[in-house]
Amino acid sequence: MRNLAPYLLLFFISCQSYTPWKSEWRNKNGAEVFYAAVSAKASPQAIESGSLAMRRSTCVNASNLLSTSPKLTSILLEHESIQLDEVEIKDLGRLISAHKIKPKQDSCQSEDTGYFFTTQAWETCQCIYIIDYPGGRKQFRQDLTQVK
Repeated sequence: MRNLAPYLLLFFISCQSYTPWKSEWRNKNGAEVFYAAVSAKASPQAIESGSLAMRRSTCVNASNLLSTSPKLTSILLEHESIQLDEVEIKDLGRLISAHKIKPKQDSCQSEDTGYFFTTQAWETCQCIYIIDYPGGRKQFRQDLTQVK
C-alpha cells in the first residue's frame, strides 16, 4: 500500500480541476468591484507549434485584447440583464470612458478539462479582470438609468 501512495498523489496532482469563473460584483477592501470573466483562444500558430508556453502567452494576450471597454460594457450589461439599443450602448460607453476605468487582470486559467499534461492545455483560457467602477454597482445602475 505504501508503494501506491506516490502514484495516487501524482494522479491527483495531474488531474486538472477546471471550474469556470463567473462575472459578478464582489466586495473587496470595503468597496464593491466587478469581476469580469473573459474567455479567449490561443493563436493557431501557437496551437500548431505544440509549445505550452506559446499557447499560454497567446491565449492570455488574446484575453487582454478582448478586455476592451466595449467587451467589458457588454459583460456588465449581461450581468445586470439589461437590454439597451445601439445608441444607449454608445452613451453608456461614453459614460464609462469618462470614469477612466482601467480593468486589471487578476488571474488566468486554462479552460481545458482533463489532465494537466494534455496537449490541449491553454488552447483556450479564461482570465478574470477587476473593474473598479466608481461608486460600485449602485453608481453603475444609476448610469444605466441615465442612458435609458
